Formats: sequence, C-alpha cells, structure tokens
Amino acid sequence: MRKVYTSILVIFFTTFLNFSLFAQEGGGGDNASKIRLLSAKLDSNKTILAIRVDAPYKDSVEAILTHSIGWVVEKKKVVLATGPNYFSFNTAQLAEGTYRLILRKYDGNWSATQTIKKD
Repeated sequence: MRKVYTSILVIFFTTFLNFSLFAQEGGGGDNASKIRLLSAKLDSNKTILAIRVDAPYKDSVEAILTHSIGWVVEKKKVVLATGPNYFSFNTAQLAEGTYRLILRKYDGNWSATQTIKKD
C-alpha cells in the first residue's frame, strides 16, 4: 500500500513540475514562445548593449534594462520583424555593476531574461 501512495505522489509532483515549467516558458500554443533571445552582449568599450532576437512573425515586445536591485534603468518598445532582429541600449552612462535585461510581450504570456555584468 505504501508503494501505491509513493507512486501517486511521484506522479503528482512530476505533473506539477512539468506544468510549472510549461507555464514559465509561456507555453500555451502561442507562437510567442518561439520568440528567442539569441544574444545580449556589451561591446568592447562597454558603452552599447547589443541585443539579438529571433521572431517567427512580426510582433512587439517590451525591453527593460534593470539594475540588480530592480530599479528600471531604461524601458523601450521594440517592434520585431519576422526573422533576426537587432536593437541596443546605450550603457555609456551606467555605473559598473550587474544589470538584467528583460524582454516580455505586452500581453504577459512570454518573457526572457539575461544577466549583464558591466565591469
């Protein structure tokens, strides 16, 4: 009887974990989950943060650059064309530290983040 309860608990937790991961990735059948953050890198002078995103169709996302403690440094709307897209943030005036780039759809069903370190 104990093995039956253990098996049920394993199935329950596995299902819960899979559902949680699916929800975090924005899965729900929407093509938004196919938007991919390909790269976000500072140039050699640390003055430009260059971002590359791949989109399966034309869409728009919100790009937010925050300091490590959550303060919004800059926010912009980015219109994505089908295929690879490039945009940037000017980081020349930013102090050294750790920043986070957040890309998200306005309807809230997709987001991607990447940590950026400025030395």
